[in-house]
Amino acid sequence: MHTGKQRIASLMLAASLVSPAVCACSNTSVQSTESSIASTEDTAVLIQVTENTTASTAAPSETSASDAIAGTYETASDTTVVDTDFVRTADYVTADMMKPEYWIREEDNRILMNDEQIKAFNHENRVHVKANDDYEMPFFDEFGDTFDGELMRIFLRSNAGSVPEDPGDYYLNGAKTTRKYWDNLVELSNIDGVPDEIKVRYGFTVKRMTLRMFPTEDRVFSDPYDRLFDSLLYSECMPYMPVYVLHESSDGEYLYVVFDSFAAWVRKDAVALCKDKEDWLARQNPGNWLTVTAREIRLGNDPYSDNTSNLVLPMGTKMELVPAGEAPFTVSERTTFGDYVVKVPTRGSDGYIVDEYVLIPISDDVTVGYLPYTSANVVRQAFKLQGDRYGWGGDLQANDCTGIVREIYRCFGILMPRVGQSDVKGVYKVDMSDMDDESKKDIIGELSPGSLVSFPGHMTIYLGTVDGIPFVISSVGTFMPPEDFSTEVLHPRSVVISSLYVRTRSYTTWLSLAKTALTVKPG
Repeated sequence: MHTGKQRIASLMLAASLVSPAVCACSNTSVQSTESSIASTEDTAVLIQVTENTTASTAAPSETSASDAIAGTYETASDTTVVDTDFVRTADYVTADMMKPEYWIREEDNRILMNDEQIKAFNHENRVHVKANDDYEMPFFDEFGDTFDGELMRIFLRSNAGSVPEDPGDYYLNGAKTTRKYWDNLVELSNIDGVPDEIKVRYGFTVKRMTLRMFPTEDRVFSDPYDRLFDSLLYSECMPYMPVYVLHESSDGEYLYVVFDSFAAWVRKDAVALCKDKEDWLARQNPGNWLTVTAREIRLGNDPYSDNTSNLVLPMGTKMELVPAGEAPFTVSERTTFGDYVVKVPTRGSDGYIVDEYVLIPISDDVTVGYLPYTSANVVRQAFKLQGDRYGWGGDLQANDCTGIVREIYRCFGILMPRVGQSDVKGVYKVDMSDMDDESKKDIIGELSPGSLVSFPGHMTIYLGTVDGIPFVISSVGTFMPPEDFSTEVLHPRSVVISSLYVRTRSYTTWLSLAKTALTVKPG
């Protein structure tokens, strides 16, 4: 015969064995509606006790830990509201606005472009990498096996032309730079070492890395206290991006590489070379691939691979996915249960690609192939970056306004240019340059969530209009509050939601400055 206490213990043990979702402690992880309903029904069955047991459905705030008694169960919370007691928001932004579903309507789940339309968009929006707007490289898919050495020298001289007239206006490690310092950077560029005809090499990046105006990792600033706006930074590269390799620095530590819409110096250990162009092209179009759809994921600490251990893969990273029937049964001494197996390029000791298998947990936020391109998915991806720090040009393992747009759209297979995103072709686009604020609000209010609203110097992702106020999410350095009387300059330096009524340092609202509204879909 069981006593009341014994029956309570038995019931609690049975609950833990039958339904992991039922727990005597509070579980605050967000679950889907379906999951919450199932957990509630299971709980109702499991807590049917008749002796010395109290079944409680009190909210956490009504029952403290010290008041809890055996036999008291609590279903995991399904709340989707951000607690603004602990999270600060910009003016007019409420707690419920900080979740993507607030902005998404049923019609926003419609497909905006299919695979063929996306391919056509990518082709139409290829860009020429330019030097001083006078000289340009071929389109990325039109490079030959050789490259004109004189054109390479023109690009390098263009960088040399950006050396400041007064080196004392710039700071390295808090000290003023010197003419000798800048002359050394130009010398490292190895302009005299460029042959008249360059044999193009082909490679892939193997890690996230900043791209530089000169072959150095030095961080140079226009203010001795600045640590955010590196004057030598050009952009950033993500892992596993195809590149052309055109030149090496005089110390052999850096490569001058060309990406789809920019070219710059990158540290040599960030690039692995392909054996030939055919291999390079084949690697760009694997039969199956996995796309990172999280803000970022981190590969595990792997004692069997220094090349991939703890490597961070940002949103939009694409990796070759190996079918389970073709994948090795064991990777790094781990049986491949419950993981995707991907094949990634790493850099061998000779500089050429060495393929390695890596395990990606199926619990990670990744997708097989690309995400369906819908307005709803653009918003969901943008919100995964909410609160992430601002990174000028991709610095600090973060990104700026156009950088996050590029990351988000890569999740759909859409290749947005690094700069000039408001000039993309083949989309629904409205020029608002000559409109008054009310007319702009009418145009913007008709946009689908996830559309882009831009003005010179900034790109935002439109969310929706509430009570006549248009809201956007963007990676932003500074803005001023909407109130006309305020002279305070705020420094979010993060991905944040704001209204278009916030102002620039010139006291002008973003709405008044807005020039282009566009949706990446056939016009």
